[in-house]
Amino acid sequence: NSWLNSDLIHFHFLRLQNEPNLVVGSDDVKSGKEDAADSRGEYSNIDCLFLDPTVISFIMHQLDESDEDEVSSLISAWNLSPPNDADVTQQNIKRIFLPINDEHQSSRMNYTPGQHAGGSHWSLLVIDIITTTSKNNETKPKIQFYSFDSHHGYNIFAAKAVANKMYSLFQHHYSSLQKDDAITRVNVIECQALQQNNGYDCGVYTLGFAEALLRLSNDKSGSNNGLLDEKAIEAAFTSYMNDMGGQIHFASNLRRRIGDDIR
Repeated sequence: NSWLNSDLIHFHFLRLQNEPNLVVGSDDVKSGKEDAADSRGEYSNIDCLFLDPTVISFIMHQLDESDEDEVSSLISAWNLSPPNDADVTQQNIKRIFLPINDEHQSSRMNYTPGQHAGGSHWSLLVIDIITTTSKNNETKPKIQFYSFDSHHGYNIFAAKAVANKMYSLFQHHYSSLQKDDAITRVNVIECQALQQNNGYDCGVYTLGFAEALLRLSNDKSGSNNGLLDEKAIEAAFTSYMNDMGGQIHFASNLRRRIGDDIR
């Protein structure tokens, strides 16, 4: 019944980043197969990135945006879609998964470097960077933000604060965004998500949301081609929960799996 701390969130995000086959289909869950890549198809044109909670805390509380070298070093590690002068011939999506803690909305003055996240609630922010090539070969990204919270609305201010900060960083990479005002351009969509029925499973639900959306991201069979829309999200969550034993057993099953991974 314990909360998941930032180390556990980061551990499982690393697993999802480096071993995407960890999230399997229902037949593979029931049979215990680990080699389940073929059941979900190959990666689509969606490239997924999972960020460390401590990186988000650094961005929110310590990053100096006036230091171009520091910002450039940070962004280069994310392998974002190509800047304007690249040759992009199809729509590409960079999907970034960010675990949001309510401490992310606190001011720099209230943050103590070196400490674990001091908040009390986790949720998930997903950023889609969709790039296409215009007629004059300029690549302008469309950036969309989605919030998934097992305690609906609790972390929305933290999610919006992180979204605005991330958009500001994207402006350093995409010249076509530099004239935009982040405050007016950033719109965080609060998506319908399954709700926890206790006071300690927010981290588990956050990881479950990420697993379900990773499945959707890698599924090329759907008509949405991995894009996040209400119907696709609902179907992804329903399928995932069914595979995890239903919402009643989902949290305990995922906790057990993470424990087994650590051991």
